[in-house]
Order: sequence, then structure tokens, then C-alpha cells
Amino acid sequence: MGEIWIVNFSNNSQQFIDEELLKNLPESIVNRALRYLNKESFLSFITGRLLLKKAISENEYSSFSIENITYSDKGKPSFTNVNFSISHSNGYVVLIFGTVFQVGIDIEKRKDIDLKLFKYLFTDLEWSDIKEDNNPLDRFYWYWVRKEALLKAVGCSLKEIKKLFVFEKHGIYNNERFYFEVFNFHSDYNGIVAMEKELFLKVRCVELEELLN
Repeated sequence: MGEIWIVNFSNNSQQFIDEELLKNLPESIVNRALRYLNKESFLSFITGRLLLKKAISENEYSSFSIENITYSDKGKPSFTNVNFSISHSNGYVVLIFGTVFQVGIDIEKRKDIDLKLFKYLFTDLEWSDIKEDNNPLDRFYWYWVRKEALLKAVGCSLKEIKKLFVFEKHGIYNNERFYFEVFNFHSDYNGIVAMEKELFLKVRCVELEELLN
């Protein structure tokens, strides 16, 4: 069984000053966090690393540290023999952690956007399916979270997004099948996990305060 961790930092981050959040992270992570000029990006990064730190401690991976994250040549993060994935959108941060196989997670808050700006990311067939749907915006997000989660699972770059073929329950990249599992946590958001192997998932919501020592 796998576990999806969810934090909504937008509700209670104001009660903590930045120093309180940063003091729970190692210096190398703090230095990286301080590069973010946008406040939401800054808080998303910090919360994601605090969430990962909490998951490590609760799963008894005593030899792991968030300073020991390795990155593939295309930027996919992992630990040796243990995989994780983090996503964030509009105040929410989510994490899946602890699988020996490849995983990717994505969440998106549905909001009005100019769809034509994203046309270049889809095949002609996918774009036709989006535009001809009764609700093109919903169909766009249906595709987008699946492609983002699959992209993270396989560790490819955005340049290869048209090579990611997505369906209701699975996605394919280079003839390799990944399984999709939808998870619900808020009526305004889409959430999905792409997994190399099928796994039952449960959702765990935690407060930001629980991530602090």
C-alpha cells in the first residue's frame, strides 16, 4: 500500500515566520530555497522538503537525508533504490514516497486559462479531443495531470511530452505502460499518480505544524 501526503500551507503559513520553517531544514536546502523570489514558490519548495523529511522519518529510512537526493541527467529526483515525487499547486503540496519502482504525482487547480497557448504541447488528435469536448477546460486538465504525472514517473523532459500517450487508467512512454490512480482531496483540483506497478493508495492530510520539530 502506498501513501499520498497532502499539506495545505495557504491556510496556516502566516502563523509561521520564514525562519521557523527554514530552521527545520539543512543549510544546503535553505540556500536553495532562498533562490526563489516568488513567495508561493518559496513556500511550496520548503513545504515539499519538510513533507519529504517527515515521510522519511515515519517510514524509518534512517540512512536517508533530504540532502542525499540524487538527480538524473534530466532532473528526476530520487534516493538510491527509493523513489518519490512531489507536486504543488495554489497552496497545496502533495508527496508520494517510498516505492522501489518509478512514480510521478501531479495536482492542478482548475482555473480559466487561454487554452490555445498550450496547443503546442499536444498531438493533433489530443487537441481535437480537447476542443470537441463539451467542457474543453475540464478535458484539458484531464490530459494535463496525466501527462505531468507520467512525465515525472519516466523522468523525461517537457520536450518529449508528445511522446506520452495517456488514457483513462494508464499511460505509455516508449512502449512501457504506467498505471494511473486518481485521488480526490478538493473539488477544485485534479490529482493523479502514475506508477510503474499497480498499488493501492491512501490519502493522508497533514498540517504544516506537524512537519516542524
